[in-house]
Amino acid sequence: MLLKMSKYWRYPARVLGCLRNGEITVILCPGIGLADGGDQETLSAQMIPTDLRMPNSEFDVLFDRASGCFVKILRKGDDCPETD
Repeated sequence: MLLKMSKYWRYPARVLGCLRNGEITVILCPGIGLADGGDQETLSAQMIPTDLRMPNSEFDVLFDRASGCFVKILRKGDDCPETD
């Protein structure tokens, strides 16, 4: 039996804040890592729906492994056909 590896990874994220014009800083995998950390990434504000841009908003980010880019924002609990 062969297992199909997904082209995408899905990461939980939490908004840290809008620290630069047009960009929103998020914490990927909050609560995982040293000092309750995770990794900080900056995403384009246009990528994130307006109702999810407030600090502490939580959503998932879809990462394309081949291109090395974040490609889509998913609300918590939303299914993602790309990863199934």
